Amino acid sequence: MIGLSYHAGGMKDLPLQDVVSILSDVGYDAIEMMCGPEAHIPSGEITDSLLRDVKLMTDDHGLQVSVINPFTGKGLYHLALEEMQTAIDHYAILQDVAVALDAGGVNFLTGYGGDKGDAYAWKILVDVLKPICQRAEGLGITMNIHNHEANTIDTSSKVLLLIEHVGSDALKVLNDITNFYHLGEDIAEATEKLGPLTAHCHVKGVAGMYPYSTFLIPGEERDELDFKTFAEALGNVGYDKYISVETFPQMRMEKAEIAYQMMATTLKVLGLRE
Repeated sequence: MIGLSYHAGGMKDLPLQDVVSILSDVGYDAIEMMCGPEAHIPSGEITDSLLRDVKLMTDDHGLQVSVINPFTGKGLYHLALEEMQTAIDHYAILQDVAVALDAGGVNFLTGYGGDKGDAYAWKILVDVLKPICQRAEGLGITMNIHNHEANTIDTSSKVLLLIEHVGSDALKVLNDITNFYHLGEDIAEATEKLGPLTAHCHVKGVAGMYPYSTFLIPGEERDELDFKTFAEALGNVGYDKYISVETFPQMRMEKAEIAYQMMATTLKVLGLRE
């Protein structure tokens, strides 16, 4: 069965207690927890007491923590370019948060390294990911590559090549299917190609193709993303983890419910959700 999670950055303007309560009432299984400079868990203010309180809050509302997201922080390339050890230490903090909250792993954006040349950026990413992933292996969690337009890693082929170069079983895929789709990739083909390595998924609604695309609430009137095809492809590869709804604070308040209803209904019809 596939679980439904919610990217809490879509409600960053609300207290975490309110976000957790809304998601529980709607019917979500999990929350993708934000940890960063402007996140519900401020990355510079983490304490054992804070993490215990967050874990108790999610448990009380029947929510799992699907993954940890380094919300509003710099891309991995930019952190490593400034200071390699700083980047490693930063992700060690996020990994420890994941362990404390029983999350499966930590997502990351690569950032864009074209200022010094694409090959240079790739080498920086490979070098910094090796120790980060080695630590993740020891903790039993994953590091999930978040494909993104205008980042060094934007296509499914690049995702696979980065995993090959790093050579760690802890390095997995966050399949943000909307980001693949609006760059012109086939939904089913990309999903099935990445299937065995996929540890988490994101879905946004979208109208138009990059660079003229506009992100929407999944399932709202103008949403062009074919979620049914995505769900079918996930079913074909036996995916049984979480899909996170990704929305934005400026969208209307019922965004979490609109997305949930569309996704839960589709998954149930396909026999991928109870």
